[in-house]
Amino acid sequence: MSRRASLVAGLLEELRKTNVLSVSMSQAAAVRIGINTTDLHCLNLLSEGPLTASELARRAGITTASVTGVIDRLESVGYVRRERDDADRRKVVVTVDVQRAGADVAPVFAPLIKAWRASLGDYNDEELELITGFLRRTQALFQDEVEQMRSKPTP
Repeated sequence: MSRRASLVAGLLEELRKTNVLSVSMSQAAAVRIGINTTDLHCLNLLSEGPLTASELARRAGITTASVTGVIDRLESVGYVRRERDDADRRKVVVTVDVQRAGADVAPVFAPLIKAWRASLGDYNDEELELITGFLRRTQALFQDEVEQMRSKPTP
């Protein structure tokens, strides 16, 4: 195996391990917060900005019936609220209650973020730009693959 092939294989293996640990982290965090992993996933998606229920369902990869239960649960513990869309009053958007979610959710992830920040101090600006670019490309690849998987019928 060439050096490059070995490096690529090693990087792909590290990405696989990172994905496994990311799932484990989400499961552990959800337990600590007192919600399930699907609810945490949806809360994470909503942290990027308000979404309609159907858009949240699409992004989370769950049915609209399931997302209603997610929203109900998150609303009952005060993490989200339903609001009328300013542009189209017929639409309802789901918005994160930043104070409430921040008080319960942020402290669970604070040690990880602190450790990441410390780790990133080992890299110069150019390396950080390279890593950021790689992660953006990886996210785009993931998004494309998720859309491909969802568009194909299951065997």
